[in-house]
Amino acid sequence: MPERCLNRCNLTDVNSRNPQEATAPPYWINKAYRDTASLQPLLESIGVHPLAIEACLDPTPASLLAVYGKSLFIALPIHTAWDIENRTFLWIICLPRIIITIHEADIPALQQIIERYSDGMRFHGDNTSAILYQILDHVIDEDMMFTLKTRDVIDRLDQLLDDNFDKKLTEETLPLKRQLTRLAATFEDQLYCVSSLQTIDSESFSVSELHEYFRDAFLHLEHASRVMGRQLAHLSAIEHQYQLNLQDKTTDRLRLLTVTSTIFLPLTLITGIYGMNFQKMPELGWPYAYPAVVSLMLLLAVGMLWNFYRRGWFQ
Repeated sequence: MPERCLNRCNLTDVNSRNPQEATAPPYWINKAYRDTASLQPLLESIGVHPLAIEACLDPTPASLLAVYGKSLFIALPIHTAWDIENRTFLWIICLPRIIITIHEADIPALQQIIERYSDGMRFHGDNTSAILYQILDHVIDEDMMFTLKTRDVIDRLDQLLDDNFDKKLTEETLPLKRQLTRLAATFEDQLYCVSSLQTIDSESFSVSELHEYFRDAFLHLEHASRVMGRQLAHLSAIEHQYQLNLQDKTTDRLRLLTVTSTIFLPLTLITGIYGMNFQKMPELGWPYAYPAVVSLMLLLAVGMLWNFYRRGWFQ
């Protein structure tokens, strides 16, 4: 890394220059792997501590920051795409003059660093700590973009709530809540790693010259965590309002059923009385009995409807 920029070289060149010497320029090895067969020999040839190699090969990765001899090992959860179901991990190993990044999925943030700093852009320092800071900074910025997208999605759900698009709202709320929960967990783990880096004492890592930069990354993560908390609270409020709307609709339907049942109760009683098969009923011989009974039933129905309307049952 002469002039604090990136120059491409192969692993043979790195080993031939003895990168462990204090005067050697820092090297960055970026390794995308799909199997462990090629990874383990590479790490062993560079002199990575066995415990760090074991952590890289762990089939169930978890957030971790640990010092193994002269190796500083970081397992950092990140998000590489909006619709990703599981978190992707970026493994970072810091040696005195070498930094190694290992990842299964493609990480756009790393490619951006390679392109920018190979094109003349300069690091803040001539050491692996400066490279590590840029990696963390770009990863955090990339994850911050997802917080902006979640805000837009939540605003759209809020609009759907106002427009009563119940079905679409139901379909989008639960996946969004899962995504917000994953992002919040990722920011919490990243916050732990960055805060621990500011206090760690290792031969392979020092923030004495970059303290303000790492503090800035820490503040960005704190802000992202607060944003996630507010967005989760906003989404919970939308869900709560949606449930209240459902309850209101259910109450309206029950009110309509109650009014209908109440109106038909006396009408059913009258119909039942005149449906009895008795030979001597006073109204049977009266020619106007049928229209009189029907008129009485209509008057009862209209009167009850008017009474319910005055009491505000239809509001």
